[in-house]
Amino acid sequence: MKFESIKLHNFMRYKGETEIRFSCNDDKNVTVVLGDNTFGKTTLAQAFRWGLFEELNTTNYTKKKDIVLLNNEVIATMSPESRQTVSVEIVIRDGNTQWKFTRTSYFKRKTAGDRDLAIVQDGESKLTMIIIQDGIPGKVINNNGENTGADEKKYKKGCVQETIENMLPRSLSNYFFFDGERWGDAKTAKSEVKGSINTILGVTGLIEMMKHIKDGQGKTVLKTLRERIKGSGDEYDRLQAEIKALDDSIDEYEHKIKDEEDALETSQRERDKLAKALNDNRQIEEDQKKFAQLEKDISNMEEDRENYYADVVKMFSGSARFFAGEMLPQVDALLAKVDLEGKDIPGVTVDTVDYLINLGKCLCGEDLSEDSEAYKNLMQLRKVIPPEMIGGAAGKFRDLLYDWQYNAQSLVSDIEDKAGDFDSIQDRIYEKIDEKDLLEKKMDRKANIAALRKNYNTWVSLCRNHEQKRNEYVVRLDFAKKTRDSKNQQLDVLSRQNEANESVNRAIAYAEAVYAMAERQLKKKQSGVFEQLNEIISENFDRMFNDGEKYAKLEDDYRIHVYYHSVGGSKDYEEQNLSNGEATAINFVYIVSVLELARRKAAEEAGAGETDSGIINLPLVLDGPFSTLSNENTSLVAKKLPEFAEQVIIFMLDKDWASSGLDEFVLPEYCYRVNKEEKANSSTIERGGLE
Repeated sequence: MKFESIKLHNFMRYKGETEIRFSCNDDKNVTVVLGDNTFGKTTLAQAFRWGLFEELNTTNYTKKKDIVLLNNEVIATMSPESRQTVSVEIVIRDGNTQWKFTRTSYFKRKTAGDRDLAIVQDGESKLTMIIIQDGIPGKVINNNGENTGADEKKYKKGCVQETIENMLPRSLSNYFFFDGERWGDAKTAKSEVKGSINTILGVTGLIEMMKHIKDGQGKTVLKTLRERIKGSGDEYDRLQAEIKALDDSIDEYEHKIKDEEDALETSQRERDKLAKALNDNRQIEEDQKKFAQLEKDISNMEEDRENYYADVVKMFSGSARFFAGEMLPQVDALLAKVDLEGKDIPGVTVDTVDYLINLGKCLCGEDLSEDSEAYKNLMQLRKVIPPEMIGGAAGKFRDLLYDWQYNAQSLVSDIEDKAGDFDSIQDRIYEKIDEKDLLEKKMDRKANIAALRKNYNTWVSLCRNHEQKRNEYVVRLDFAKKTRDSKNQQLDVLSRQNEANESVNRAIAYAEAVYAMAERQLKKKQSGVFEQLNEIISENFDRMFNDGEKYAKLEDDYRIHVYYHSVGGSKDYEEQNLSNGEATAINFVYIVSVLELARRKAAEEAGAGETDSGIINLPLVLDGPFSTLSNENTSLVAKKLPEFAEQVIIFMLDKDWASSGLDEFVLPEYCYRVNKEEKANSSTIERGGLE
């Protein structure tokens, strides 16, 4: 499916008729529209959205509510009673069939005054469709249902819009209409992305069927059928009442899960927005890194300070000998005044001699009578031993003090060194604390980081709470459904005893069989999709960016996260500070990967003989996709787009053309240029934009 052409009439910057035809060539499937900013490239992208969905996007220059559809030059020429037309015609081709969709709006002056140029839409927009089969156009079909003949029943009100959205689902419009900023936006919810994958894979119909039969809220097919079962008896009434209560609980849990998921996505958006605000400013980012390093330095220094203190305490625990050694000069002075003669016999004192004399017998066994030689020798010894004479003991004490003094002579210098280290590191700690306090005040002044950080932490906590509550309700819901299924089976057994229920039971069995078939098909199509998509994302990230330091991974929140393989010894370190260009580039990886997944799945199903897989092949319309990318990334991304998309239509700046390398995918006749005179309000399109 490809866009064949778009024709604008008085649409915004383009006065009169403006037509662009797009390349439908299988090999060279790229159409390029070049032009400077403010010339009207984005207007062309807006024309697609308005023509297909009657929607507009806010631009960098104008809010959505302020956008005026009718060309300014045309407005200036309108008389108070005149009426002017804006229209967009889009032709889509798929094989031998073409669909021509035309959306038209009418405008008139808001007031009759000549000076008031304000306009208002005159009535509702009109949407029509012409189906062209093998070059033969059919009748004009009106979306308002005002059709004639056989078409009146076939094409009811809303039929044209429904046809458009079957071909190009509105929920996927942000995929095939890519504005270079959408996928850097935190508003892209998990449910939206997940639902889009299901749409691209063609399983949305199966999911809706299963909801209609059994899984949906309110009156499902099975619930309606079971209410028609007739029965009687206490057991039957009890089961009916319990099933009714379980149905109510299931509805309640489903609503609460939806509420918690909505609240979770809102909280995640706010959290991500604040995280971006905390990290967007590179200077603040550097300040935050420096702040973290200061905190780490202070912590390490405080640990060293405590170690120095412990060392000093340990030294003082052995300082008794040092202080005793300080007594040596006083001991020397004292001993110089007394007679230090005497003998120092270990363990022998005056008391020892007195004991032996009183005993009357020496240790050797000799008698100690007063006239014996042994007695006389002991009495002589008594005069030279302590306490009669202290020379020996005093000399020994002095020697001991000298020994202590020698061994403790380095204690003072060691303690002084440790105390110096302690004082030095304490001073450095004070300096670091002062530096940290000043930096914190600077950060808070610069971006109110303190308030942002507090707010961020609040949203992080809310995310955690909503996720926890949702998970609790999911467990309760699962249990309630299993319990209900069990009781329905019991009720089915009772219902079969009543012949009046035979037709209802047949209908229930049929509905359950259809549900089981849809469930099998869904599981088959979804089997391994997340893993396959992650594998493709990883491959495309490596091929498109050739970055050996990083890798990309789609996680349970359905967002691509970028990790460093290793940073400072830490493995799988997430990159939190992606620039706008990097975020855009990563989202290109995502879109290209989803398209490639769809192609692979289609090929698998074709190989298995499935003729109608339901997988959607989409064209890509890109407005300024490379504006935030580096030249290198522009080249890497651009060359992959034609490979995976059915068709690529790009509105881009001249500066991005050379680095894109798209010339090999573009036929000369499908390169256009937007021109605008310096003082003109309107723009024009000319073919052959490279000439």
